[in-house]
Amino acid sequence: MDEVSEILSEKQDTQQMAEDGVLVFRKQIDLQLIEGMKSEVRIVRDLVAEKIKNMGRPLKTYSDIAERFPGRLDYRCGLTGLVFDKVARPIVQLVKQLSPQIDFRYYWGAIPSAAGSGPTNLHRDIYPLLNTTPGVDMSPLDRDLPPYYFTVLIPLMEITPENGPTQFIKGSLKHLHVDESQATLFSPCLSPGDFVIFDGRTLHRGSANRSQEERVIAYMTFVANWYHDQTFTINEYLFPELSIKGR
Repeated sequence: MDEVSEILSEKQDTQQMAEDGVLVFRKQIDLQLIEGMKSEVRIVRDLVAEKIKNMGRPLKTYSDIAERFPGRLDYRCGLTGLVFDKVARPIVQLVKQLSPQIDFRYYWGAIPSAAGSGPTNLHRDIYPLLNTTPGVDMSPLDRDLPPYYFTVLIPLMEITPENGPTQFIKGSLKHLHVDESQATLFSPCLSPGDFVIFDGRTLHRGSANRSQEERVIAYMTFVANWYHDQTFTINEYLFPELSIKGR
């Protein structure tokens, strides 16, 4: 994945992002880079596993390690190896083309899902700009801004119907309220080398891991420089010695 022009057909894909809120790219990341990322994630995973083995679960009071549902962790620390910079470079350019009016910063994370862990709730990644917006609804202000929040999912293993693909409601970024019971879920299966990028206003969830093995996905989060990501300020840090390397 050397040139962003090889990833993005600008007019077609920017229009699809505006309509669907999610894009899937196949075989874009070199598999040697995927192996390097897997090694880095394993280092963090082992550190986390050792520290939390005798702690009460789920972990709810930390900004760098979160466990919103039992067995579904979110690491936001320690992923600072040079391999992440190499993978990020063309994706940064992709984001600039998808939302040229916004200046972004980004950070890395990883989401391991334990064997047998259940699904998450449908949610948007953004925090509503107004405190009068209920649940997962949006205000017109949230909806009408240029894209200001993207998440990129990078599988480090095969993602199958059994181990839990991320599910999306296409087009939900355009709607202030979505009737989840009537929505069709888009559940792309992925291979190492693929990635998914989606607008943070798109409703999505992690599906259940019904396999016998842990499922691991790395991710990048891009937020506008003016956006206050509460993730990093509302709680204490379990691993203050591991920097969260934002760019």
